[in-house]
Amino acid sequence: MTTPPQAPNSVAGRVVIVTGAARGLGRDYARMFARDGAKVALADVNSDAVSAAGRDLAAEVPGCDVVAVTVDVTDAESIGAMVAGVVEKWGTVDVLVNNAGIWGDLEPAPLSATKPSYFDFVMSVNLRGPLLCTQAVLEPMKKQGWGRIINISSMGAYMPSGVYGVSKLGLNQMTYTMATELGSSGITVNAVAPGPIDNEATRGQLPEAAFQKMIAGTAMKRMGTSQDLYGMIRYLATTEADWVTGQTFSVNGGYNSRL
Repeated sequence: MTTPPQAPNSVAGRVVIVTGAARGLGRDYARMFARDGAKVALADVNSDAVSAAGRDLAAEVPGCDVVAVTVDVTDAESIGAMVAGVVEKWGTVDVLVNNAGIWGDLEPAPLSATKPSYFDFVMSVNLRGPLLCTQAVLEPMKKQGWGRIINISSMGAYMPSGVYGVSKLGLNQMTYTMATELGSSGITVNAVAPGPIDNEATRGQLPEAAFQKMIAGTAMKRMGTSQDLYGMIRYLATTEADWVTGQTFSVNGGYNSRL
């Protein structure tokens, strides 16, 4: 078993994989982990974009230990190669952040009219991907008797939101089931369900009226930020959260005070 960091709330020295890290929230999580002293693997299907994100992070956080990896989270062989490379470089994997996913519905349609091919596509990324990535890191985590799986869910799991919502609700159930299976191995499995976040993805897909409606629906009367989410993710990645598992945490600024 690896020796935990001296401070119970520290991620310094931890080996962290963040999927979907080429841009958006995944890139932000990777940057914040690196700033906190973690060794970070940025993983994404977009090879050029993740390589650029890795170079930018190395320049932004001098002395950080980071690597950019191309991975297709729907492909077990690709994931296996990613994990093997991380273990070869740093000796283990301590934290997996399953962030890669399809945000919203690329083909807007009622769930009752969704094409089977599109349903399968969303599920392969948003649900099968986290499953395969989790399975791939279990060997090094079990070997050291400690590990953190953090799934990025969504408030969409609790709202009518098409195939996307179905996939995220499924992820919450997978979180609970995996936690019950892996707890005795020293591995915790939790999920973070973000509320409305002000970033490029949200602004790119929502008209201004919808954006303002989301702000009005929060108790805090503002959109969330990647830093708001990272606070919970970072906590779950530390030894402070040793007895926290199987939970889905809604981090949403009190959106509609019901999620």
